[in-house]
Amino acid sequence: MHDRRNDSTHRPSSDPEPPNAFDREFLDAFSRRDPAPAVPEADNAGPWRVTRLHGDGDPRWGCIAAGERPARFTFREPDLAHLTNAGLALADRPARFRFQVDAAGVLHLMHDGYPVGTAVRESEQLPILLTALADLRARPEALAHFLLAVPDEVLRRCGVILAEMASGSG
Repeated sequence: MHDRRNDSTHRPSSDPEPPNAFDREFLDAFSRRDPAPAVPEADNAGPWRVTRLHGDGDPRWGCIAAGERPARFTFREPDLAHLTNAGLALADRPARFRFQVDAAGVLHLMHDGYPVGTAVRESEQLPILLTALADLRARPEALAHFLLAVPDEVLRRCGVILAEMASGSG
């Protein structure tokens, strides 16, 4: 994968940077939004950390929970360790989304027991993914580990897309 400290994908200084949602001004405006709802804790909530494991041979990175030894998972790539760290912080959390059919046969997407949308057909994975994404947005440490696992060019492109969406041109 790549090392953010030695990023060889720098844009030439003559090219102007496109507006980016990760710029300080945008983040300040974004922080004034209503906060995401709180999320209940889970057994695997951590705190988890990624650490470089020292020893003979190739470098390895480990996912370690507070008070645990040895690392629960080890990886050759730090990006995969950060991605796993984010996943561990969200694992074993209560399913907050599910599908339910009402008396009229309408399929509803439920969130914490309340209908939030209707669907034409059920998707088995959607409630699982929505629960993980909702939890990810409410857990800064898990989100930070996820972002550390994202390649720099993808982060730059996401920043541009977010800025376009915020300005209404996306």
